[in-house]
Amino acid sequence: MSDLESAKAAAKAAAKALRLSNNEWSNKYFAISIGAIMVMFTIYHWSSVIHFYYGRRKSHPTLTRKYRQARCFLASSTMGLRTDRSLLYIIYWAINLILALTNVEITETAMVAKRFGWISVANLVLLVFLALKNTPLAPLTATSYEKLRPLHKVAGYTCMFTSVMHGTVYLSAWSVSGDLAEMQDSQNFSGAIAGFAMVIIGFSTITYFMRGYYELFYMLHISMFILIMITVGMHRPKFTTSTVIIVIFTASLWTLDRIIRGAKIVWNFFGNSLTITALPNDALRVKLSRRMHSTPGSHAFLWVPAIRWIESHPFTLLSSNPSEFVIRVYDGFTRDLYKAAVESPGRSLRCSVDGAYGQVPNFKVFDKVVLVAGGSGASFTFAIALDLIGASNKEVKSIDFIWVVRHRETLEWYAQELKQLQSHPEVKVLIHVTRHADLSATSSSTSPGSSSEKVSERNDIIQTENSLAFSTNDPEKGVEELSTNNIASSVNNIVLGRPHISNLISAAAAGSDKSDDRIIVGACGPSELLSTTRKAVNNESHNDGPSITLYTERKKLD
Repeated sequence: MSDLESAKAAAKAAAKALRLSNNEWSNKYFAISIGAIMVMFTIYHWSSVIHFYYGRRKSHPTLTRKYRQARCFLASSTMGLRTDRSLLYIIYWAINLILALTNVEITETAMVAKRFGWISVANLVLLVFLALKNTPLAPLTATSYEKLRPLHKVAGYTCMFTSVMHGTVYLSAWSVSGDLAEMQDSQNFSGAIAGFAMVIIGFSTITYFMRGYYELFYMLHISMFILIMITVGMHRPKFTTSTVIIVIFTASLWTLDRIIRGAKIVWNFFGNSLTITALPNDALRVKLSRRMHSTPGSHAFLWVPAIRWIESHPFTLLSSNPSEFVIRVYDGFTRDLYKAAVESPGRSLRCSVDGAYGQVPNFKVFDKVVLVAGGSGASFTFAIALDLIGASNKEVKSIDFIWVVRHRETLEWYAQELKQLQSHPEVKVLIHVTRHADLSATSSSTSPGSSSEKVSERNDIIQTENSLAFSTNDPEKGVEELSTNNIASSVNNIVLGRPHISNLISAAAAGSDKSDDRIIVGACGPSELLSTTRKAVNNESHNDGPSITLYTERKKLD
């Protein structure tokens, strides 16, 4: 080989090494950038905690006002998109775009395609990290995995997009150069399989498919993910390129999370069983024989091998001593569980739980608590309220408990819990029934009013009659028979129609004795209810009244 050829070969090898180094650094910069964002969120969380305990009553009014204005701005929404999340998404996509087009020869299509591949791998690590149930972000930022789900979906769609771009741009370059036969190579073919698997996962996340066929969605999600891990590793198997190392690290994260979850299932399985009671209006009360140590308002994954051998489903814990769930019946797992309760009343089934999960704030440190729930989302608010009235060390002066249901029969789901709340002097219970023949008769009770009307709205609630038209169910068919008189006596305040959440929250704020009181609003239910509550809290936060904190939970769906 001549000196000239040797020089060309050396230059080519050096250029290849430089491109590899640039590609590797693109992933390192990606990790640094995402890590910096996580550190910022950690600092923001703990600074908020410090301000809550030490800064609220000592800080200058102007600084407090600016702090609240900043929080209101971040919590506001435009066209259904929250400002804080929108800003985070824009920063995230900007990082992807900058790293995809920096230190790469734009004129060489194959090099651009290769960079998109590296960015895809980086996003793959991120989306797996955001999907971990036992995420380290939970103790650092008080953000449980379910709160990270929107970010997980965005990272997944971004990974899918960059993967498609990786494959499409490569095919375009090979088509121009006449090298399409490269796709016959096993490594490239493995990459194509990974891309198709990613697209399948993306389409399976359509809301209609995910909610209507949850079990199929879940199995498809897991199987396609495992296929992606294998095929991406086969796509770039050389350890010198670092890709396979990243894949092994990602798979290890996911496997470790599964091991931890499996260990919880095994630990909670010994000596554990459940009894199921079918309730009116398609609901279940599930009681476990073993007690769970959990924070009120948290949730756990219930595993009943006699119903679904390889599936566990998340439900909010109504109580931890004893461990109980109230579950709304849908299709799939919950429907089969309901059939078991009806066919064999009182039957005991072996079970276990994976949990508890959730980073629920400490409601006991606030001066006033407002709890808003829709339907079976009341499991969350009942758990919080019952814990508050049973606690001795708390600062809470009053609790407003608002529950929105479609039918009066739904009140039977929590008959005993309603009695406990109704009998406690600190709790004001307000039930809204949205479907009733006389719905229009009380429309004036739900219309907006002036400030004075908002304060007095609580005292103008329609009182129920001594007996309610509840159906009594046959216990031999597995449906719990509850006394109509007991339910009626435990519920004093029922309003027909939907609540005006803004008025109720304004009344709670106006009823505070001090301007430096701290109010927390906890809400759980359908997305429409949560959106309305969030908007009402944001509007009230603009006023120079008490500090209001909002915490929301989506209903756990089968």
